This record gives sequence, C-alpha cells and structure tokens, in this order.
Amino acid sequence: MPLAVVLAGVLALPQLEVAPIPATVGEPVVVRAGRRGRDEPIVGLALRMMQPDGGEVAFGETSANGECRFVPTHAGRHVVVGTIDGVRVLAPFTVRPASSRWPLALGSIPLGLALLWSFSRARGRRDP
Repeated sequence: MPLAVVLAGVLALPQLEVAPIPATVGEPVVVRAGRRGRDEPIVGLALRMMQPDGGEVAFGETSANGECRFVPTHAGRHVVVGTIDGVRVLAPFTVRPASSRWPLALGSIPLGLALLWSFSRARGRRDP
C-alpha cells in the first residue's frame, strides 16, 4: 500500500476529545467528535460512557458542532465510547471528586488575623 494512502488514512481517523482533563465531579465536561487533520465535526454520534464500576450507559449525542456536554456524577476512571464508520473509538479520562474550599478559607481567616496582629505589635515596638 502506498505511503500516501496510509498517511491520508491515519490523518483522517475519527477521534473523540474530552475536556477538561482531569474533570471534576459536578462540573461540565465537553466531548468533541471529529476527523483528525480536518475541521469536520461528526454530527449525531451516539455516545456511551463506561463508568468506573464497569457499567456502560448512553449519555447523549453530538450536536451540529460535533460536541456533547455532560456533568459527571462519580469520581474515577471513565471512558467515552462512540462508533464512527464502524470503528469503535475510545476516549479515556479521569474524574476527580469535588473538593470543598471552605476549610481552606475558614482556616486562612484566623491565620491572617494572627499575622496582622503580630505585624502591628512589631511595628508598634519599633516606632518611637
């Protein structure tokens, strides 16, 4: 098989892209379906999700711009699955648990107040 045919076939391979990586539970994730090397979105592609527990569920299909959005509900390793032109295409990604920033914020307030008090006392001792 000529090299040009092989390269053309590889460059035209369908692909799925997931963003952002890693994703976070409760935050939107975008799956894009297209053909590599071309700006050609794949419209109406049915997508399935292989979840960390081994189950597989349908979660949507791509829109006119080749995108499908969803919000993950479980942390762990996920795989988006789509069948394009008879080829099963996989896009693995990781979902992190949602992190709460309240403990950090609540812990920072007393620390900030203690530093402010310490600096003001030190300044008071230096001023004549």
